[in-house]
Amino acid sequence: MAESTAHVIGLVGRGTGREAEEVPRGPVDVTMLLVVAALVCLGLLAVYNASALKSYFSGGGDDLVYLRRQASGAVLGVIGMMIASRIDYRFYQRRIYWITAGTFVLLVLTAIPGIAVTVNGATRWIRVAGVTFQPAELVKVWTVLYLAYSIAKKGAAMQNFVESFVAHGIVFLGFVVLLMKQPDLGSSVVICTLVGVMLYVGGARASYMMGFGGVAALLLYAAIIGRSYGMDRVRAWLDPWSLADSEGYHLVNSYVALARGGLTGTGLGEGGGRLGYVPELYNDFVAASVGEEFGLVGMCGLALLYVLFIWRGMSISRRATDAFGAYLAFGITMLVGIQAAINLCVVTGLLPTKGLTLPFVSYGRSSLLLLLFAVGILMNIAQRNPNIYAERSDAARVRAENERERRRDERQRARRRTRRLRALGEHD
Repeated sequence: MAESTAHVIGLVGRGTGREAEEVPRGPVDVTMLLVVAALVCLGLLAVYNASALKSYFSGGGDDLVYLRRQASGAVLGVIGMMIASRIDYRFYQRRIYWITAGTFVLLVLTAIPGIAVTVNGATRWIRVAGVTFQPAELVKVWTVLYLAYSIAKKGAAMQNFVESFVAHGIVFLGFVVLLMKQPDLGSSVVICTLVGVMLYVGGARASYMMGFGGVAALLLYAAIIGRSYGMDRVRAWLDPWSLADSEGYHLVNSYVALARGGLTGTGLGEGGGRLGYVPELYNDFVAASVGEEFGLVGMCGLALLYVLFIWRGMSISRRATDAFGAYLAFGITMLVGIQAAINLCVVTGLLPTKGLTLPFVSYGRSSLLLLLFAVGILMNIAQRNPNIYAERSDAARVRAENERERRRDERQRARRRTRRLRALGEHD
């Protein structure tokens, strides 16, 4: 079943990438570029609207504090995207173990006093030479790189239980444990979901993935009941109105913001959530600000941008001529899609609240920088794998032209035959 799914998506039966032939760089995927640009610009606007008042009163009359920080992340991210788009994506395949070691070291630093930074009870950041960075965002991108490398290398061996389930479980267990110690349940859920999806598409048997899902569900349950606030969030999710003054405050006010937005919204800068009654409005709940000021139309437009991103990402994955490039493009696309889906579900109350940003839109320089870098990798895959279906399209046009010629010849023969029959009839 998994193998057939992989064949349908178009990721199986390709070279490892080492044998991939060098081809001339194709054109830039303009649609993908425009979608990402729209999301980043929307994010800058939403971050400013949601944070201006808080920034003004906490920043000594400066309402641009958060906007400047986010804009600096966007500038660095665009530079990173341009650099990544020029580097052959197979560069990461050849250096995956160095990337793995570096990512693990950075994640370990979140447990070292003096380097680790704690905010709201969570130690998810490190500060080195005055620069603050969130390693969990790097872990997400590394997850895609490592899985693309591993699945492409194993090939048909992904049907084996040890190769697909055990080997990857051992590698990712250490990273997830370190993330949970911060604690960072949101990133852990994204990574585990991403691992499950990529392993399944990579050829792992459905029965193995069911076992993987069961183990992940048990670990998630243990993580929730192991912390008091975890169960509080679940109770607030199930019945937020009964806990509107405590644990359900966040979700209830998100509902209020979305309800006030209605169909077309209150208007740019007119949202009440920016007054402070929706916590983390510029961060995890930035979609509530979009929904309030731009209404259901704005939320649908936001969702459409992510759908377009997934469509273009899957198209790039299908065009890749080697397995590593195909899985890498697929993984980057799913990383953005999964995280966006979870965040929007949290804001609308379909999932319990958790600290997880909306890709390209929420405030967070580490997330924006690394996601834009990942988009650069995606653009490089697209450029180094120009449309391999062009030859097929040319052949189809030739076949169609030949078919038109054949039908024209048949019509001419039929007309000649008719004229001969008429001539014979007149002669008789």
